[in-house]
Amino acid sequence: MEWVEQFDEIQSSALKEMANIGISHVATAIGEISKEKIDISLPALDAFSKEQLLHTENQNGGIVVAYLTVAAISDLTEILIILSHKDAIQLMNKFINADDLEKVDAENLTLKDQESIFSELSTVIAATYFSAIDSMFNLKTCCGVPKVSFNHTETIDFLRDNICHNEGISINVSFTSDPSSLSGKLLLIPDPKTLGVLFETIGIG
Repeated sequence: MEWVEQFDEIQSSALKEMANIGISHVATAIGEISKEKIDISLPALDAFSKEQLLHTENQNGGIVVAYLTVAAISDLTEILIILSHKDAIQLMNKFINADDLEKVDAENLTLKDQESIFSELSTVIAATYFSAIDSMFNLKTCCGVPKVSFNHTETIDFLRDNICHNEGISINVSFTSDPSSLSGKLLLIPDPKTLGVLFETIGIG
């Protein structure tokens, strides 16, 4: 039986609402960075397979990834922030050039500097997301330091080496900007204990 079939309608709605609230706050933060209108997708609750994810992202090609874990919920909750290399550079440029008179192009920076900036940006995204979740569920979570793969030719190996869950559920949300068509997605991969804590907090089985 697939993971998503184990949840009733109330549980599924609660997880999707959690994702929707979190990504709405992320959209606001990214909108402030990019100075653009950010649209978000409806959250999708899917069965998660590590091998399927690796296959899908390998087909997409040219992606960069930040991987984080979240403490103070349960044993293991994983987060992936995924953008195309082009869109990551575009968002990073908006991030680092927000107040500078002399513009810097992230494309021309060293790989180490690119990874550092993408890590900082990913920290902002994850912290914003879980700040909203904390308010909703009365939690005090702590996002770990992101592990980042900005060398997009090595990203699949990076995902294979870092993701701990082999299967489970994923809560997937995405964002796009207007007018630059910047896009990205965030995957939340909780373990069963995390889901139990969240359900118990809001009084559902």
